[in-house]
Amino acid sequence: MQMRSLRWARPTLLYALVALFLLWTLAPVLWIFVMSVQPEINYVAVPPQLNLQQVSLRWFWEMLSQQDIRDALRNSLIISFMTMVFCLFFGALAAYPLSRLNMPRKNLFLTLSIMARMIPSMVLIIPLFLLMRDLHLLDTYMALIITYSTFLLPYVIWMMKNFFDQIPYSLEAAARMDGCSRLGAIFRILLPSIAPGVVATAIFAFIGAWNEFLFGLILSTRNSMPIMVKISALVSASFHTDNSLVAATGVLAILPVVVLVFVLNRYIVRGLVEGVKF
Repeated sequence: MQMRSLRWARPTLLYALVALFLLWTLAPVLWIFVMSVQPEINYVAVPPQLNLQQVSLRWFWEMLSQQDIRDALRNSLIISFMTMVFCLFFGALAAYPLSRLNMPRKNLFLTLSIMARMIPSMVLIIPLFLLMRDLHLLDTYMALIITYSTFLLPYVIWMMKNFFDQIPYSLEAAARMDGCSRLGAIFRILLPSIAPGVVATAIFAFIGAWNEFLFGLILSTRNSMPIMVKISALVSASFHTDNSLVAATGVLAILPVVVLVFVLNRYIVRGLVEGVKF
């Protein structure tokens, strides 16, 4: 009887811990959503006086009616998408020789590239700012795309190298015998063969660029300001900004990533499970 109770107690404790973790993780997101559909007076009261009859989407429409917020959303979409494309293209070209060719010290290269990414961003922000200023790239898409791609590429190369490792050499050899060059084999045979891994890597790069804040704050002012920096500006000016509007902007900033992950969840899980080795 005691063993049976112990057998039930362990999974119950595990489920309780998972539920507590989910609550801790999702509570801020749920509260932001509540703030975005309720008048500010309701949720700043102690205790909060939430009213289902006062639920409204007017703050979303008010947010979307502001040109600067629409511009920030557009900037984030363009920068994140182009960063994803850059990372996939150059990541595939770098990961292929690390996986397929007999290169000396390639494991050392992978290790050093990941270690370089561990350098705190704050240490590099001033040299990057001066470099972009000298290249006349400040407040441009290209400044953020280059910066984001530089910091995401080590992870992308590491992931895609592991995906390439899963493809048998015979498949590539058959393509080469049919007249494919190495470059043709990469884009016509290897990448389609690891489509779930490519999707998982693409989503990783997109989310990494979308969530980046520090570089966007320093390297952009108005023309290329991403949505994360725009939300920060709204929060800093919240003494004369409706907090429900700020919350609605935050929800809209979260929404594209959440939708993307839900739609492509099957490919992400499959790609990560099948390809990445630790």
